[in-house]
Amino acid sequence: MIKLKTLLSFVILCAFFFSLGSCSRKNHNTQLVQNYYNQLNQSNYLELSKLIGDSITISEGDYNMNYSKDDYYKHFQWDSVFSPKYELLEVKEIDKKVVIRVSKICTRIKFLNEKTIISKEVIEIKNQKISKIKNIEMDSDFKLWNSKKSEMVTWIKKNHPELDGFMYDQTKTGAQNYLKAMALFKEFKDIN
Repeated sequence: MIKLKTLLSFVILCAFFFSLGSCSRKNHNTQLVQNYYNQLNQSNYLELSKLIGDSITISEGDYNMNYSKDDYYKHFQWDSVFSPKYELLEVKEIDKKVVIRVSKICTRIKFLNEKTIISKEVIEIKNQKISKIKNIEMDSDFKLWNSKKSEMVTWIKKNHPELDGFMYDQTKTGAQNYLKAMALFKEFKDIN
C-alpha cells in the first residue's frame, strides 16, 4: 500500500513538473514573439538579431522569402525607413507554433492602403529562435493599393526618371527613393 501511494505521488509530481516545463516553453515562445515585435517597433536590429535563427523565412501566400541574417538585415533596413509600428492584437500558442494577429502601419501603408493592415501570422520557432513567419490572412484594400502604386510608378517614370525602379530596390537607398517618390507624387496630386 505504501509503495502504491509513493508511486502515485511520484507520478503526480512528475506530471506536475512536466506541465510546468510545457507552460514555461509556451510562455518563452510567446514572450520571444512579443520581444521580436517590440524590437521591430524600436528599430533595434542588434537585439532583434538575437531572436531569429541563422536564417529566417517570411511567407505571404505562395511567395517565400528566405533570408540569411545578413539578407534579413538589409530587409530590416529597407522596412525601417518607412517607420513601421506594430501592435500585437492576439498572441497564442497552438501546436508549438505561435499564432498572432498583428496590425502594422507605416508611411508606405498609410499612403497606399490609407489604413492599418491587420494580418494573421503563424510563427515557427526552432532552437528557441524564430525561423519562419507565415502570413496566412491579411486585411488590406489591395484594389486601392495596386491602383495607387500603378499610378505613382507611371507618373514617376515619366516625371522623375532618376527614381524609376524604386519599387524593386529592396535596399535602404531604395526605400529612401520610395519615400521621395511618394512625396513627389503626393505633391503633384495635391496641386491637381
